[in-house]
Amino acid sequence: MTDALLAAGVEQCRRRGYEVSRPEDGGEPPGVAVPGTEADPPFGPSRALGLEPLAEADPTTVLSRLWTNQEHDRGTVFLVPDDRVAAEVESILSAPVGVRADDNGRLFYTGPDRVPLAEGGYAAVPTGTAVEWRETAASLPPELTEEDSTDGRLELRADGEPLAVLSSVDALNCPPRERFPYAYERDADKRIRVRDYAGRPVETFSGVSAMRTGGFRPVPAPLVPEHMLNGDPTGWWGVVVAD
Repeated sequence: MTDALLAAGVEQCRRRGYEVSRPEDGGEPPGVAVPGTEADPPFGPSRALGLEPLAEADPTTVLSRLWTNQEHDRGTVFLVPDDRVAAEVESILSAPVGVRADDNGRLFYTGPDRVPLAEGGYAAVPTGTAVEWRETAASLPPELTEEDSTDGRLELRADGEPLAVLSSVDALNCPPRERFPYAYERDADKRIRVRDYAGRPVETFSGVSAMRTGGFRPVPAPLVPEHMLNGDPTGWWGVVVAD
């Protein structure tokens, strides 16, 4: 599928007066389109474009590829197989970018990273606990903030109830262990030790897989768009549907 998606993007770019090259080593992005003198940019100003095939619109992939191309002063053309995936990409990158928002604040997508703690190790919750990260409205940009709101915190929630509370998204940088119900770390003997919020030992496991089976799992870190993107991405991305 990747080759078919890439071929569709190459064709579109060449029609618009771009020259397309592909890295010989199979690196990323798999195609780069450079505007010619008579190029007709599909979005934004005339600049190089990274061609990014996507079979599915995973938020981590969408945001990270957009950021990588921005870092190299390239726009991003997401090459997708159908209108469903196109709509998902547009939903992720439309305002408010990289989050889902409602009257109560921002609801973040979760990413592949864990939450490192100030005392070492990582935050944990019981296995089977469905969690979400929500930021209350007061710390949002003015256009999304309720005038009478006095809150401004980041919450890790399960079934609508907070399991952990941080002062802001910036507090994700090694918060204290006491903020979370559990933590885990790998000791010198290579075993995984789970502790409670006060640092008291709870259980020991042979590895992370055994820890999950035994009732605990890592807390996934939220994808915070302002930590991943270089400002407003408007004019830096577009979508091409292959068919």
